[in-house]
Amino acid sequence: MTLHTVRAVSTCLLGLAAWLAPSLGHAQAAGPAPAPAPAVRIATNVERSYFPPAEALLRRAYAALNLEVEYLPLPLPRAHVELRGARIDAVAMRSDTYFDQVPLLRKVDVPLLQLHLYAYARPPCPRAITAEELAKHRVSLQRGMAAAEAMVPEAARLPANTPADAFLSLASGVADYALTLSTPWMVEVPVETRQGAICVVPTPLARTTLYHGVHESRAAWVPALEQALRGMRERGEIQQAWTDYEREIATPNARLQAQPGRSLVLNPATPASAPARPRQ
Repeated sequence: MTLHTVRAVSTCLLGLAAWLAPSLGHAQAAGPAPAPAPAVRIATNVERSYFPPAEALLRRAYAALNLEVEYLPLPLPRAHVELRGARIDAVAMRSDTYFDQVPLLRKVDVPLLQLHLYAYARPPCPRAITAEELAKHRVSLQRGMAAAEAMVPEAARLPANTPADAFLSLASGVADYALTLSTPWMVEVPVETRQGAICVVPTPLARTTLYHGVHESRAAWVPALEQALRGMRERGEIQQAWTDYEREIATPNARLQAQPGRSLVLNPATPASAPARPRQ
């Protein structure tokens, strides 16, 4: 190879290196693509009867923060333990009573749902019952349901893992009454148990509003979540979600079946009524 050819090749290689250098430097500076943020861990209730619409709404709210969510069906006491240990990021819906009891939980101050506290009994059911009358009897209720626990003295409580378990205690005669949070349209659906018939006392004992809550370590999310949910509320989307859900489950001859340790199961079944098993 002549000296002239060597010089020509060297000049060509130097020019190619100079052209590639900015591109290579940019690629090295950029590095690998960042890993996606881990999903937000949200404790939801083992009881599925009124949670599906809220979960869909919250999924949309978190999408406004570019965050995915993972729902964990946990018994209420277990969810409280996980929250205290910062092993979950949020709880789907809780009452003001619960927020008062758990200061590490930050309330997203946009109402998601108003529930009524109802008593169930064995037939015949009275039209109404007072908290004073309840206190004289054995009352089964879901352990950790703050709004119901506030209504019943501890000595009168028979804690249960789920509302279905509370209904089964009532039907079998272990309890005199069972308390649960529900909606006026949901309590029109009869509850069936293998132990015997139960009925609802139609006059609610109390009303409570449910809100989303996040762990104090995630407090920075609250303003954006409130903005997203408030927009849905102003556009009527929150109310419409519940109206659509009510229409979905209001099928002829609908029944709620109480099974031990499970969510109440709507029969005829709808996708939203699929039973959830609690995580241990």
